[in-house]
Amino acid sequence: MPDSIPQDNLADESPEGRGKVIAAGVIGNLFEWYDFVIYGFFAPSIAVLFFGSGGDGSDVLKAFAVFAVGYFARPLGAIIFGSIGDRLGRKKALLFSLIVMAVPTIGLVFLPTWDTVGFLSPVLLILYRILQGISIGGEFTGANAYLSEHAGNNRRGLHGAMTVSSAMLGILLGSLVYTLMEWMLSPDDLLAWGWRLAFAGGLLILFCAAWLRWRMPVSPHFEKAKATGRVAQHPIRDCLRHQRGPLLRAIVLISFPAMFCYALTVYFSEFLSTQGTLPKPMAGLIVTVSIGVSVVLPLIIGAISDHMGRRPFIRGAFLVGVCWAVPMFLLAGMGAPAYAWIAALVASLVLGTMQGVYPATLTELFPTSTRYSGTSISYNVAFAFLGGTFPLIAQWLVDLTGSSLAPGYYLGAAGVIALILIWRIPETGLSPLRSD
Repeated sequence: MPDSIPQDNLADESPEGRGKVIAAGVIGNLFEWYDFVIYGFFAPSIAVLFFGSGGDGSDVLKAFAVFAVGYFARPLGAIIFGSIGDRLGRKKALLFSLIVMAVPTIGLVFLPTWDTVGFLSPVLLILYRILQGISIGGEFTGANAYLSEHAGNNRRGLHGAMTVSSAMLGILLGSLVYTLMEWMLSPDDLLAWGWRLAFAGGLLILFCAAWLRWRMPVSPHFEKAKATGRVAQHPIRDCLRHQRGPLLRAIVLISFPAMFCYALTVYFSEFLSTQGTLPKPMAGLIVTVSIGVSVVLPLIIGAISDHMGRRPFIRGAFLVGVCWAVPMFLLAGMGAPAYAWIAALVASLVLGTMQGVYPATLTELFPTSTRYSGTSISYNVAFAFLGGTFPLIAQWLVDLTGSSLAPGYYLGAAGVIALILIWRIPETGLSPLRSD
């Protein structure tokens, strides 16, 4: 049944109070995604410094493999923070997530290279990536649940879209930093200290996020469940036992957007410079502008879906994404900037549409008692095994087949499967949030 919290407790907050809720929800998300993806942008530099064999193509593959390691740690973070969020509250889980993320952020700034400590260098790199993965495993979905539970029934799509827009803004900032450094620094300076400065920049966001999170109000839905004795003592177990249907639907819902996101935001820049032979600054600029589209568009789509429903946008975006997967890489590999711009911008429109509806849909699939756990597990399983591995598998397929279109075929095939499985997803956007 839907939650019976009076709507005036949710929808009629003062602008100041609503602003605090939104700022606290999105700022940590922005920081963690900036910090998490900056690694992907500087993967070639990291390959040279931490794998000890000169930065050839195999080293780039190793760097992307370590990128994927962070994603495999995310389901563990989903279990840890999902349990905390459903048992102790959204606020405590989101604060703890931020603290955990601070450790690898500082560590990466001062991480010694292979020339200094040898084999210990990639080992430490992997450990830091694991910590980052654990932390982000509870951040995005926690912020999403928190904002959705503060929204009225006619604003959940918009509030949910704010979480993904803040994540894309973090990615945009990372892309912007990368592009500016490619323009302003020599390759030697970028390799020597520029990439460390990029990680250090995330600490400024961290301090603001910590202050806002400490002052954030609690979730009204969680407080109601707590007051009525409906807080789950074992939310992970309850979710796996009683919410298997929503879990499977949520994993499928996230699978294709996860792959599309990292095809565009992490892998595409490297693809444009290697397969498309574009200068790295140009490739970075194209990706940066495309990410900018995915910052704004989800807010528009999310707001419209509050009145039209989520399912039409899910179906439409998945269908267009399948059709665009191969042409996207075909155009990007031609070496002409105009074709590269078309490839990236159309992809960003597809991605932005998906991202406008899936955050709210996730929270609407689960009841209050397991909402944090259910959304965290499904989201992070999809990103760990499909999204985070895309750069690694795409590069491996190119090396194996010699075809620059191999990543597009892989993306399209996965999209076809997801489209078939998601076509009959129930419409959740026009009903109140589920209770127990």
